[in-house]
Amino acid sequence: MKNKKILIVTHQFLPHVSPRTTRWSLLIDYLVDQGNDITVLSGTRPQASAKNYKVLYFGNKSISGVINTVRQNSNDSRSSNLKKLIFRILKHIYRFLFKTFAWPDYAMFWIFTIYKNKKKIHDDYDIIISISLPFTSHVCAYLLTKRLNAEWYMDIGDPFSLKKFSSENNKFLFSFINRFIEKKYYKNASKIIFTHKEASELHMKYFDIPASKVVNGYPIGLIDKNSLSKSINYNYSQKPLKIGYFGIFTDRVRDPENYLKLVHNFYSDKFEHFWYTNQESKKFLNKISINQIHNIYDLVSRDKATKIMLEEMHILLSIGNFNKYQLPSKVIEYISLGKPVLHFAEIKDDPLYEFEDLFKNFKIINKNTSNEEIDKFLKVFELGEFNFDYKTFDSNFTSKKIINDLS
Repeated sequence: MKNKKILIVTHQFLPHVSPRTTRWSLLIDYLVDQGNDITVLSGTRPQASAKNYKVLYFGNKSISGVINTVRQNSNDSRSSNLKKLIFRILKHIYRFLFKTFAWPDYAMFWIFTIYKNKKKIHDDYDIIISISLPFTSHVCAYLLTKRLNAEWYMDIGDPFSLKKFSSENNKFLFSFINRFIEKKYYKNASKIIFTHKEASELHMKYFDIPASKVVNGYPIGLIDKNSLSKSINYNYSQKPLKIGYFGIFTDRVRDPENYLKLVHNFYSDKFEHFWYTNQESKKFLNKISINQIHNIYDLVSRDKATKIMLEEMHILLSIGNFNKYQLPSKVIEYISLGKPVLHFAEIKDDPLYEFEDLFKNFKIINKNTSNEEIDKFLKVFELGEFNFDYKTFDSNFTSKKIINDLS
């Protein structure tokens, strides 16, 4: 894909941190390097920094501001207990209202903002690419395709209407319209990107999507030789072994309980866990009896997280989902750093088993894994015998691979 004029429609974008924003910041950089003219249409207030692409920000400043104020004050450790209680009550109220009445999801007001400003968006694009989550981005792109004579590519993160748990909206009220709209959009789109084959096969079967439209765009990473050098030269013989988790948990989708039961047998002076997660996810850790070798922190910026991973952690931890249709994409980014990566598989058909033998710094564990197996995996790093497989990574998990598949 070269010398195209492309409009990226995504409600979430930098500086917001999520697997989708990380993925698309890498893809956009590659698209620009290939001579494409990129414009990002975003509902996230952009950073004031020079970029080699344009950002059109159309956001609902008043609504977003109120919601952000409520979120921040409900979690602010500097606030008084009474103030935090009031804002937590307000947070529960808006969550109830959004979960009950919002369609297609929490970002619904962005649809009206884009509709109101659509004439300010040029009509000479060759391709429109819409990104979820949230699904609202696809709704906005569909509105624009009615005016812009451009090919439409959809990048699907988690399932929308087919998501079993932690739905984006009230399935009792919106189940029919969710599936009707999703099917309509897949019919109109030229290309549809799914993160892995299990997700694409599910959607192809349910929505009768032709295979010619589907691209399996696996999670991607960026190889940095300085990062790899830090990882390779890290002192892996130093004890205790520090294990870092960076991410969130979701009820009935991803939960650390079974992993913690496994490592409970390893508790000694050997392992120390560091959990970087959000306020809502801390309840998953606090409900389980854990001791002093667990350190629980707030989420940090991506740059700070990477620094901690490289300079302070022996092992990076991923915890799998309870279904095979949602993929923990951060695993690929972990692997790209050259650190030992442990992925705890909750289910036998975890999609990451497909990649288990590709990299020496990646090991899948489950409830039956022994301490000896983990020792054997780590021995390679303690002895300094690890070499990163550049060729395999470049062939499967880079921006170039996805863009070539779209072309």
